[in-house]
Parts: sequence; structure tokens; C-alpha cells
Amino acid sequence: MSQYVPPGHLDAEQTATLLGITRGNLRILVHRGQIATAGGTDRHPHFRLEDVEALYAERAARSGRPGGPVRPVHQPA
Repeated sequence: MSQYVPPGHLDAEQTATLLGITRGNLRILVHRGQIATAGGTDRHPHFRLEDVEALYAERAARSGRPGGPVRPVHQPA
């Protein structure tokens, strides 16, 4: 069953995909305080798109990869 994700937010699967990590690694980043959840539930958290973009840019800068804004994810209406 699909969970409602408010505009400007991503679910955990979308966030992990955009960051190129697994959902398990995403949980570790949350636990370490590197990204905060912005709603949802413990099992189905939501993340602010701005926070995901900032983390992506930070990780890209540290690794030397070209970074830029995260591409928008199509969210069903």
C-alpha cells in the first residue's frame, strides 16, 4: 500500500535511491544525525527534499564527485 508523502518531501526509498545508498545506510545516517526525518512514521519516514539535496551535495564534495541539485522525483498525484 502506498503511503502519502507531502509535496516537497521524499519517502525513504526515494531518498536512498537519490543518495545511492541502501535503506539500511539511510537509517544509519538518521541515527548519526546527518539527516533528519520530517514526518511519516518510524517504519515509513519522510525527508525534506532540501535536506536530501544538502546531504547529496555534501557527500559529493567530500568524495570529489560532481555534485549538483538532486533531480526531482516524480510523485504520483
